[in-house]
Amino acid sequence: MLEVAIPCALAAAGAYGAATALEHAAAASGSWRDPRWRTGIILDGAGALLQAVALATGPVILVQPCLVLALPVALLTAWRLGAARPSGVQYGSCALIVAGLAAFFLLVGDPGDADPLRLPTTLVTAGSLLVAGTLVLSLARRFTAKARATALGLIAGCSAGLAAVLLDAVAAAWHQLGRGALTDADALVATALLGPAAAASFILLQLAFAADGLGVGYPADLIANPITAVLLGALLLHEEIPHSPRDMAVFALCLAAIVAGVVRLATHRPAALA
Repeated sequence: MLEVAIPCALAAAGAYGAATALEHAAAASGSWRDPRWRTGIILDGAGALLQAVALATGPVILVQPCLVLALPVALLTAWRLGAARPSGVQYGSCALIVAGLAAFFLLVGDPGDADPLRLPTTLVTAGSLLVAGTLVLSLARRFTAKARATALGLIAGCSAGLAAVLLDAVAAAWHQLGRGALTDADALVATALLGPAAAASFILLQLAFAADGLGVGYPADLIANPITAVLLGALLLHEEIPHSPRDMAVFALCLAAIVAGVVRLATHRPAALA
Protein backbone atom coordinates (compact mmCIF):
# COMPACT_ATOMS: atom_id res chain seq x y z
CA MET A 1 0.00 0.00 0.00
CA LEU A 2 2.36 2.65 -1.27
CA GLU A 3 -0.39 5.28 -1.07
CA VAL A 4 -0.17 4.89 2.73
CA ALA A 5 3.51 4.06 3.19
CA ILE A 6 5.10 6.91 1.24
CA PRO A 7 3.05 9.77 2.77
CA CYS A 8 3.69 8.33 6.23
CA ALA A 9 7.43 8.04 5.51
CA LEU A 10 7.58 11.65 4.30
CA ALA A 11 5.62 12.83 7.34
CA ALA A 12 7.99 10.87 9.61
CA ALA A 13 10.99 12.62 8.02
CA GLY A 14 9.29 15.98 8.60
CA ALA A 15 8.59 15.14 12.24
CA TYR A 16 12.14 13.94 12.88
CA GLY A 17 13.68 16.98 11.22
CA ALA A 18 11.53 19.47 13.10
CA ALA A 19 12.18 17.61 16.36
CA THR A 20 15.94 17.79 15.83
CA ALA A 21 15.89 21.56 15.27
CA LEU A 22 13.61 22.15 18.27
CA GLU A 23 15.64 19.99 20.64
CA HIS A 24 18.94 21.61 19.69
CA ALA A 25 17.45 25.09 19.94
CA ALA A 26 16.24 24.17 23.42
CA ALA A 27 19.67 22.79 24.32
CA ALA A 28 21.26 26.07 23.24
CA SER A 29 18.96 27.94 25.64
CA GLY A 30 20.43 25.98 28.55
CA SER A 31 17.05 25.42 30.18
CA TRP A 32 15.37 22.03 30.53
CA ARG A 33 12.09 23.90 31.03
CA ASP A 34 12.17 25.23 27.50
CA PRO A 35 8.85 24.09 25.93
CA ARG A 36 10.72 23.28 22.72
CA TRP A 37 12.08 20.17 24.47
CA ARG A 38 8.59 18.80 25.01
CA THR A 39 7.52 19.67 21.48
CA GLY A 40 10.61 17.99 20.05
CA ILE A 41 10.05 14.82 22.07
CA ILE A 42 6.40 14.69 20.99
CA LEU A 43 7.47 15.08 17.35
CA ASP A 44 10.07 12.32 17.75
CA GLY A 45 7.34 10.03 19.05
CA ALA A 46 5.05 10.99 16.19
CA GLY A 47 7.87 10.35 13.71
CA ALA A 48 8.50 6.89 15.14
CA LEU A 49 4.79 6.03 14.92
CA LEU A 50 4.53 7.28 11.33
CA GLN A 51 7.66 5.38 10.36
CA ALA A 52 6.26 2.18 11.90
CA VAL A 53 3.04 2.60 9.90
CA ALA A 54 5.05 3.22 6.74
CA LEU A 55 7.14 0.08 7.26
CA ALA A 56 4.08 -2.00 8.09
CA THR A 57 2.40 -0.98 4.84
CA GLY A 58 5.27 -0.51 2.39
CA PRO A 59 8.74 -1.77 1.39
CA VAL A 60 11.71 -0.73 3.50
CA ILE A 61 13.59 0.00 0.25
CA LEU A 62 11.33 3.00 -0.34
CA VAL A 63 10.49 4.00 3.24
CA GLN A 64 13.94 4.43 4.77
CA PRO A 65 15.48 6.64 2.06
CA CYS A 66 12.72 9.19 2.72
CA LEU A 67 14.26 9.87 6.13
CA VAL A 68 17.20 11.81 4.65
CA LEU A 69 14.67 14.59 4.12
CA ALA A 70 14.87 15.16 7.88
CA LEU A 71 18.01 17.26 7.37
CA PRO A 72 16.44 19.81 4.98
CA VAL A 73 13.41 20.00 7.30
CA ALA A 74 15.72 20.63 10.25
CA LEU A 75 17.41 23.42 8.29
CA LEU A 76 14.12 25.17 7.48
CA THR A 77 12.78 24.68 11.01
CA ALA A 78 15.95 26.19 12.46
CA TRP A 79 15.46 29.22 10.23
CA ARG A 80 11.91 29.64 11.54
CA LEU A 81 13.31 29.39 15.07
CA GLY A 82 15.65 32.32 14.50
CA ALA A 83 18.66 30.97 12.62
CA ALA A 84 20.00 32.74 9.55
CA ARG A 85 18.09 32.44 6.28
CA PRO A 86 19.33 29.39 4.33
CA SER A 87 22.03 30.24 1.80
CA GLY A 88 22.16 29.38 -1.86
CA VAL A 89 24.54 26.51 -1.06
CA GLN A 90 22.05 25.11 1.43
CA TYR A 91 19.15 25.36 -0.98
CA GLY A 92 21.29 23.71 -3.65
CA SER A 93 22.12 20.91 -1.22
CA CYS A 94 18.41 20.39 -0.52
CA ALA A 95 17.80 20.22 -4.27
CA LEU A 96 20.49 17.54 -4.64
CA ILE A 97 18.87 15.41 -1.94
CA VAL A 98 15.39 15.75 -3.43
CA ALA A 99 16.61 15.09 -6.98
CA GLY A 100 18.58 12.01 -5.90
CA LEU A 101 15.58 10.60 -4.02
CA ALA A 102 13.17 11.33 -6.88
CA ALA A 103 15.42 9.58 -9.40
CA PHE A 104 15.83 6.63 -7.04
CA PHE A 105 12.06 6.25 -6.60
CA LEU A 106 11.42 6.49 -10.35
CA LEU A 107 14.01 3.81 -11.04
CA VAL A 108 12.88 1.41 -8.31
CA GLY A 109 9.14 1.71 -8.84
CA ASP A 110 7.24 -0.80 -6.68
CA PRO A 111 9.66 -3.35 -5.16
CA GLY A 112 6.80 -5.66 -4.19
CA ASP A 113 6.08 -7.29 -0.85
CA ALA A 114 8.82 -8.35 1.54
CA ASP A 115 9.49 -11.95 2.49
CA PRO A 116 9.72 -12.87 6.19
CA LEU A 117 13.22 -13.29 7.59
CA ARG A 118 14.37 -16.76 8.51
CA LEU A 119 15.91 -17.35 11.93
CA PRO A 120 19.48 -18.20 10.81
CA THR A 121 19.60 -15.18 8.50
CA THR A 122 18.35 -12.87 11.24
CA LEU A 123 20.93 -14.08 13.77
CA VAL A 124 23.85 -13.97 11.32
CA THR A 125 22.95 -10.47 10.12
CA ALA A 126 22.43 -9.02 13.61
CA GLY A 127 25.55 -10.75 14.92
CA SER A 128 27.69 -9.53 12.04
CA LEU A 129 26.58 -5.92 12.51
CA LEU A 130 27.21 -6.18 16.26
CA VAL A 131 30.76 -7.49 15.77
CA ALA A 132 31.54 -4.93 13.05
CA GLY A 133 30.10 -2.07 15.10
CA THR A 134 32.06 -3.06 18.19
CA LEU A 135 35.27 -3.24 16.18
CA VAL A 136 34.72 0.16 14.56
CA LEU A 137 33.95 1.78 17.92
CA SER A 138 37.00 0.27 19.57
CA LEU A 139 39.21 1.68 16.80
CA ALA A 140 37.49 5.08 16.76
CA ARG A 141 38.11 5.63 20.48
CA ARG A 142 41.76 6.22 19.68
CA PHE A 143 41.07 9.16 17.37
CA THR A 144 39.50 12.63 17.48
CA ALA A 145 36.01 13.58 18.63
CA LYS A 146 34.92 13.97 15.00
CA ALA A 147 36.17 10.47 14.17
CA ARG A 148 34.29 9.06 17.16
CA ALA A 149 31.15 10.97 16.21
CA THR A 150 31.41 9.71 12.62
CA ALA A 151 31.77 6.12 13.80
CA LEU A 152 28.88 6.47 16.23
CA GLY A 153 26.69 8.02 13.55
CA LEU A 154 27.50 5.29 11.04
CA ILE A 155 26.77 2.50 13.50
CA ALA A 156 23.60 4.27 14.67
CA GLY A 157 22.45 4.45 11.05
CA CYS A 158 23.23 0.78 10.45
CA SER A 159 21.31 -0.14 13.61
CA ALA A 160 18.34 1.96 12.51
CA GLY A 161 18.44 0.37 9.06
CA LEU A 162 18.48 -3.10 10.63
CA ALA A 163 15.56 -2.18 12.92
CA ALA A 164 13.57 -1.01 9.90
CA VAL A 165 14.28 -4.27 8.06
CA LEU A 166 13.25 -6.29 11.12
CA LEU A 167 9.99 -4.37 11.39
CA ASP A 168 9.31 -4.87 7.70
CA ALA A 169 10.00 -8.60 8.12
CA VAL A 170 7.65 -8.85 11.10
CA ALA A 171 4.92 -7.10 9.10
CA ALA A 172 5.53 -9.56 6.24
CA ALA A 173 5.15 -12.47 8.65
CA TRP A 174 1.82 -11.07 9.88
CA HIS A 175 0.61 -10.61 6.31
CA GLN A 176 1.50 -14.20 5.42
CA LEU A 177 0.75 -16.06 8.64
CA GLY A 178 -1.84 -13.92 10.42
CA ARG A 179 -2.09 -14.97 14.06
CA GLY A 180 0.31 -17.78 13.31
CA ALA A 181 3.09 -15.20 13.52
CA LEU A 182 2.57 -15.19 17.30
CA THR A 183 4.06 -18.69 17.50
CA ASP A 184 6.42 -18.54 14.54
CA ALA A 185 10.07 -18.70 15.68
CA ASP A 186 11.33 -16.60 12.77
CA ALA A 187 8.88 -13.78 13.51
CA LEU A 188 9.42 -13.97 17.28
CA VAL A 189 13.20 -13.62 17.00
CA ALA A 190 12.89 -10.71 14.57
CA THR A 191 10.47 -9.05 16.99
CA ALA A 192 12.79 -9.66 19.95
CA LEU A 193 15.75 -8.05 18.15
CA LEU A 194 13.75 -5.08 16.89
CA GLY A 195 13.68 -3.22 20.22
CA PRO A 196 17.42 -3.57 20.98
CA ALA A 197 18.35 -2.49 17.44
CA ALA A 198 16.15 0.62 17.66
CA ALA A 199 17.40 1.44 21.17
CA ALA A 200 21.03 1.03 20.09
CA SER A 201 20.43 3.42 17.19
CA PHE A 202 18.95 6.08 19.48
CA ILE A 203 21.65 5.77 22.16
CA LEU A 204 24.53 5.77 19.68
CA LEU A 205 23.17 8.83 17.89
CA GLN A 206 22.88 10.70 21.19
CA LEU A 207 26.50 9.80 21.96
CA ALA A 208 27.46 11.13 18.53
CA PHE A 209 25.67 14.40 19.34
CA ALA A 210 27.55 14.57 22.66
CA ALA A 211 30.88 14.11 20.86
CA ASP A 212 30.37 16.63 18.04
CA GLY A 213 26.92 18.22 18.18
CA LEU A 214 25.21 17.73 14.83
CA GLY A 215 28.58 17.98 13.10
CA VAL A 216 29.49 14.70 11.42
CA GLY A 217 27.45 12.16 13.38
CA TYR A 218 24.03 13.21 12.10
CA PRO A 219 24.86 13.12 8.37
CA ALA A 220 26.71 9.83 8.88
CA ASP A 221 23.56 8.40 10.48
CA LEU A 222 21.29 9.74 7.74
CA ILE A 223 23.51 8.18 5.05
CA ALA A 224 24.14 4.78 6.69
CA ASN A 225 20.49 4.24 7.64
CA PRO A 226 18.92 4.08 4.14
CA ILE A 227 21.94 2.37 2.58
CA THR A 228 21.75 -0.44 5.15
CA ALA A 229 17.98 -0.71 4.77
CA VAL A 230 18.09 -0.82 0.97
CA LEU A 231 20.86 -3.43 0.86
CA LEU A 232 19.27 -5.68 3.49
CA GLY A 233 15.81 -5.17 2.04
CA ALA A 234 16.99 -6.34 -1.37
CA LEU A 235 19.25 -9.17 -0.18
CA LEU A 236 17.27 -10.56 2.76
CA LEU A 237 13.64 -9.57 2.22
CA HIS A 238 13.86 -10.05 -1.55
CA GLU A 239 12.25 -6.71 -2.35
CA GLU A 240 12.94 -6.25 -6.03
CA ILE A 241 15.11 -3.51 -7.48
CA PRO A 242 16.44 -3.23 -11.03
CA HIS A 243 20.02 -4.51 -11.14
CA SER A 244 21.33 -4.24 -14.70
CA PRO A 245 24.71 -2.47 -15.12
CA ARG A 246 22.89 0.65 -16.32
CA ASP A 247 20.56 0.56 -13.33
CA MET A 248 23.50 0.14 -10.95
CA ALA A 249 25.17 3.16 -12.52
CA VAL A 250 22.03 5.25 -12.04
CA PHE A 251 21.77 4.05 -8.43
CA ALA A 252 25.36 5.14 -7.87
CA LEU A 253 24.57 8.60 -9.25
CA CYS A 254 21.47 8.87 -7.03
CA LEU A 255 23.51 7.88 -3.99
CA ALA A 256 26.26 10.34 -4.90
CA ALA A 257 23.74 13.18 -5.20
CA ILE A 258 22.11 12.36 -1.86
CA VAL A 259 25.42 11.95 -0.02
CA ALA A 260 26.78 15.18 -1.52
CA GLY A 261 23.62 17.05 -0.52
CA VAL A 262 23.64 15.68 3.04
CA VAL A 263 27.34 16.39 3.57
CA ARG A 264 27.17 19.91 2.09
CA LEU A 265 24.08 20.69 4.12
CA ALA A 266 25.68 19.43 7.31
CA THR A 267 28.90 21.39 6.75
CA HIS A 268 26.97 24.62 5.99
CA ARG A 269 24.41 24.24 8.78
CA PRO A 270 23.00 27.29 10.59
CA ALA A 271 24.19 28.25 14.03
CA ALA A 272 21.02 26.89 15.62
CA LEU A 273 22.05 23.42 14.44
CA ALA A 274 25.72 23.63 15.34
